[in-house]
Amino acid sequence: MAIQDRETLFREAEKKRGRSKFLEAVPLYKRVKSLSKGDNELILACLMSLGDCYRMTGDYGRALLSYEEACGMAEQHDDEATATDALVGLGLTFRATGDHHAAIEILKKVEKIYKRWGDIQGLAFTLWSRGGAYRIQGSLGRAQTTFNEALLLFRKLGEKAGVGYCLCGLGGASRMAGDTSASLRYYTRANRSFVALKDTFGVAYSYCGLANAKRMKGDYKAAFDYFRKAKSNYKKIGDRVSYAYTLWGEGTAFKMIGNLKKADSDFREAERLFKQTGDERGLVYGDLALGEIAYLTGRKQRADTLFERALTRAEAFSFGAELKYCKRLLRAAETGRGFPFNLP
Repeated sequence: MAIQDRETLFREAEKKRGRSKFLEAVPLYKRVKSLSKGDNELILACLMSLGDCYRMTGDYGRALLSYEEACGMAEQHDDEATATDALVGLGLTFRATGDHHAAIEILKKVEKIYKRWGDIQGLAFTLWSRGGAYRIQGSLGRAQTTFNEALLLFRKLGEKAGVGYCLCGLGGASRMAGDTSASLRYYTRANRSFVALKDTFGVAYSYCGLANAKRMKGDYKAAFDYFRKAKSNYKKIGDRVSYAYTLWGEGTAFKMIGNLKKADSDFREAERLFKQTGDERGLVYGDLALGEIAYLTGRKQRADTLFERALTRAEAFSFGAELKYCKRLLRAAETGRGFPFNLP
């Protein structure tokens, strides 16, 4: 295939990725890569974009392989910039699978490089990434501080999408810290920005955040409407992990209004997707959710088993917030008081 044809195909793949059509972009990148022997620059670009597409759809094993191959190839050809970007991809992938320790270590290393280069955009993105890792770790104060640092840089750069993702990060951290009103404000601002930008993933992300904020406030009608919108957008993207967390949030809302049948259906589908993608943190939420359904339907022994399994996993991966939730539900099961829980 002629160089011009390969580049045209690559541009088409990039356009699809830019529109969050990750599943459609993957075969195009793979085709370009297979036809680009000797063109190291194009092969590297394909590997990086494949890593991003796989990561965004929850295919973390392939994402890690793509970023690792890109990093090795870039280092072999003295391309420090691409090797550094590949490290960011690895950090994000480790973060997504629950390995926040590895993610934070990698991202701190990369931040030093971007600071040395004076790369404000790279630094802003890496700070946002590290803020998310702190949130998963349960270090909510650090998460909020780091998201705010990234937010200032994205505003300085005039990057509206970056600002929106920082607002979403702050929305999630605020909700977990118990400030639901702040969470709602952050997600509302982010949603307006993403709708204006026509950012499909950002729209889905902010809708899910709005749904959970409304759920925590007890406005279940609004919550279900936002969950429906989030699910619709995540389906378009093919993002199994975000879709699974949306199902978990919706299931929790159904549980709180006493519709245990629909709650159980959502939780089981979320659990299936968490297993499929290897999301350890998601599996903690899955066990807690299904354990609570078991308790509420009179199966206390099954509930205890699921709560204990969730606790073991949360301890193994040092999920700070989730560890507290596990202990809280175990205490409730012992005393027989407190169910159902509206976990943030």
